[in-house]
Amino acid sequence: MRKYPDIPELLETYMEENAADERWITVHELRNRFELTRYQSNTVSAFLRRLRTGPFGQFPFIVTKIEQTSGKNPSDPKKSRYLLVKRIRHPGKQIQVGFPEP
Repeated sequence: MRKYPDIPELLETYMEENAADERWITVHELRNRFELTRYQSNTVSAFLRRLRTGPFGQFPFIVTKIEQTSGKNPSDPKKSRYLLVKRIRHPGKQIQVGFPEP
C-alpha cells in the first residue's frame, strides 16, 4: 500500500458516511467522493480485488462479490462493482474472515 496508504481509511469513512455494514460500491463512486486521481483509482481497484481474496490486517471489511457491468455502447469500458461487507469476528480465533464457516 505504499502507492496510496490511505485507501483503507477512505473506504471505512465511505461506509460510515453511508451507515452501511454491507454495500455495493464502484471505484467511480469513491473517485468522485474523495476527488481521487485516475492513478489513485487504479490503486483503489487493486485494493478492492485484494480484499476479495481475504482480509487485510485489521481492516474491518472484505469484498464478497465482484460483478462486471457493461456500458450502453459496446465500446464502453467494462466496470466492476464490489460488495463490501463488514467482517465477522470470532473471539479467540486467529483467522477472521467474513465468510461463513462450513
